[in-house]
Amino acid sequence: MEFFLEASLKGLSKWLRFLGHKTKICESKITKEDIFKYKDKFFLITSPETAEMLEKAGVRYLLLPRESLKAQLCLLINKLDLKTELKLNICTVCGEELIPVKKENFKDLIPPKVYAYYNEFNYCPKCEKIYWQGDHIKRLEKKLKFLLSQKFED
Repeated sequence: MEFFLEASLKGLSKWLRFLGHKTKICESKITKEDIFKYKDKFFLITSPETAEMLEKAGVRYLLLPRESLKAQLCLLINKLDLKTELKLNICTVCGEELIPVKKENFKDLIPPKVYAYYNEFNYCPKCEKIYWQGDHIKRLEKKLKFLLSQKFED
C-alpha cells in the first residue's frame, strides 16, 4: 500500500517508511489536482475539509488526529491492520527503495569506524544516502514499541 500524506504528517511518513511503506508527502495544502493525480494512493490527512473532498472523489483516506504521532500511528496500524515490523528498506529522506551494496564500493560515504565494524549496507540511489543496521536500530525498535503502546478507542 502506498500513502499520500498532507504536509503536517512528515513524522508519520518517516515511521511508515521504517515499516516498509512508500509514502509521498504533499508540500502544501492538498488540492483537487493532487487528489486526481494520486487517486491510486491511500490518503492520510488531519483536515476535515480535505476529508470532504476525498469523500466526494471516492478516494481512500483516513482522517487522523492532529495532536499526537503516537495516536496517529496507532490508529493507522489498527484501522489498516499494518504489520509493525521494522523493514528499513526505504529511504527515510526521499522514500526511494534502498538497494544492498558492497561496502568496498562506497567506502568514501561510510564513516571509518562504521566501515570497520559493519558489513551490510544499503544505498539510496536518489539521494545518495548510505544506511546500515547499527545500534540506532535498537533505539528505533524501542521507540516504535513506545509509540504502539497507545491504547486507542474508536
